Amino acid sequence: MLSWRMLVLFVHVGAVIVALGGSLFVTFALAPILAAELDAPARVLVNRRVIRRLGMIVLTALAVLVFTGILNILLTGIFSTLLAIKLVLVAIVIGLAMYQYANIGARIWRLSAEGPRAELAPLQRHFRRIGLTVGALVLLIVYLSLGLTRTGAGTLVSGLR
Repeated sequence: MLSWRMLVLFVHVGAVIVALGGSLFVTFALAPILAAELDAPARVLVNRRVIRRLGMIVLTALAVLVFTGILNILLTGIFSTLLAIKLVLVAIVIGLAMYQYANIGARIWRLSAEGPRAELAPLQRHFRRIGLTVGALVLLIVYLSLGLTRTGAGTLVSGLR
């Protein structure tokens, strides 16, 4: 029989898959294809439409992720040092992702619409570096999550108490 805790965990993991999968698709599948196939103005238009639509999906998934994470804490009554570290990392990831798209991404789109510009290359490198940082932090969060599930409480992983 499916318990509430298992249902919340299922929704939580589903939200991770949606948020991470959408971001990985845009970064590693769509962006290279658009760069190879479309000129700058058309690429900007397609990127904006995809990011707006996918952005709403990812933001919804992040909201579900935070909600189910908090709900999981309430259902289990477990709050450990490891979980606190994970929550701080999640907040950093959300902040970095918002900065990446709202600030750097918006500047890239604005400049791309005007055609090839010298300022684009450094911005695009910065965008990719932030994306790689977010990806590394997400992997760390997943690793910490595995520690939480393996110990049941997350209090015994790596000597954290």
